[in-house]
Amino acid sequence: MARHAALFAALGFLLISGCATTPARRSTPVAITVTSDPGNNLYELWFRDTTLDAIAKQVPNAHPMTINVKLDIASRFKETPTVISSEPARAEQGQAAPEFNFRSPTSEQITSYRVVYTISDAAGQVVESNQVTLDNGHLVDARAGARLKERYGPVGDTAMFLASRVKTLDQ
Repeated sequence: MARHAALFAALGFLLISGCATTPARRSTPVAITVTSDPGNNLYELWFRDTTLDAIAKQVPNAHPMTINVKLDIASRFKETPTVISSEPARAEQGQAAPEFNFRSPTSEQITSYRVVYTISDAAGQVVESNQVTLDNGHLVDARAGARLKERYGPVGDTAMFLASRVKTLDQ
């Protein structure tokens, strides 16, 4: 009986600990500080985490660097009115007309986006200073005047760009 209780307790512990664990964040010797206007704290966290993940994936053994970012972002909620029929088959079968529901799902849309950044080496010397802006729906590297590759949305694409800059500067 005691053996069954011990086995049950061990299995319960494994189940609970397995459900409570999350994948460990990849570490990187690159530090990032993100500031923005008040009220954009969630964007700051999202930007920081996404950028650190991109750097850890692209340059896991980078030399120590510090990225300071000023994030200027504005967004608005956009409603998209839709009509949803609850029973379209009933009307086809000659039964009572279907009921229609009108819904207006909302989504957040980024309307203005600018990232001003500096990358410093371990001694604190600024080795790069630049900005990325949203221009007519496309991210642009201000220094090069070139569009960034669009794959993951503004935050993800900027994170990938910053990781590529760290990779270049690390060589």
